[in-house]
Amino acid sequence: MKTKILALLVISSFAFFSCQKSDESMSTDQSDALLKSATITVNDLAVESVSQEANFETDFYAGYEHLLRQLAHFKGGKGNLLAGHGRNLLAGKGHNHYVNGEAPLVSIDTAETGYPITITIDYGDGISTNHGRLIAGTVTIEISGEKNSDGSTRKITFADCVIDSIGINGISTETFNGDNTTIRKTTNISNVTFTLADETVIERVGINVREWLKGLDTPTDRTDDMIQTTGSINVVSSTGDNYSRIITEPLINLGNCRHHVQGIVQYSQNSVVIAELNYGDGTCDNLASMTSGGETIEIELKGKMPKAKLEGHPKGRKGKH
Repeated sequence: MKTKILALLVISSFAFFSCQKSDESMSTDQSDALLKSATITVNDLAVESVSQEANFETDFYAGYEHLLRQLAHFKGGKGNLLAGHGRNLLAGKGHNHYVNGEAPLVSIDTAETGYPITITIDYGDGISTNHGRLIAGTVTIEISGEKNSDGSTRKITFADCVIDSIGINGISTETFNGDNTTIRKTTNISNVTFTLADETVIERVGINVREWLKGLDTPTDRTDDMIQTTGSINVVSSTGDNYSRIITEPLINLGNCRHHVQGIVQYSQNSVVIAELNYGDGTCDNLASMTSGGETIEIELKGKMPKAKLEGHPKGRKGKH
């Protein structure tokens, strides 16, 4: 029997489940196990979405390192580099990176020798991006060397940062390997804590490796990029639902598609696999499927509220999880 789960990913509140027991062929224990796996998977997807948004922001500013240097030289100091004309830095493809002409306070601190360089981004009480996310708090990026030079690192520190309703604190360190012509690979080691809207605290410690399979020969065109991600994360939750998240088949991203299009993530508790999340066959869509205890659940990856709804169970108890 196939059930369906709708997971609307952005992040005001969590684990909102309308649960219905299946027909007599599905026991209460099976139903509870499925719901637990679904809760873990959906919450993990929402936190992962926030993590990717944070990475996108740091990539955005790190990519403008040289322009920020020029603005700092022009302004003769380390103050807010985007004040006045600096906001043009955020424009692209006919629109601003943030709505209503807003911009965070951005400063840069550069060593006399050129590196290391520290970029500080202060979003204050909140700034809205042009794709509907609200970011608050402070992010610091410490860069050890020239962009895309072999062995260079970026240390990213999140201090009381909030994306939508999820708090982010911790450190992530990214190391670049390759020549950026035939090989581009980044290894990210992170220890980051997320605080959900219901005050659940989730600590994620792990490593992932991103490698470009296509698109290096067209550096200004991201639409033809193909990137694979591998790695694993250990998760400790204040609810006691600790688990490991292992990419068992590389996740594939296409430059012109928002979500993973292929790959498998495996979730385990106490060395026992409780669920697998499959992103499909390479087709760009909003769908993934979770399998747990013989049940397959379809997940829709869009929207703003992490939500799950098990359909097809007209009888049985209902409850929140």
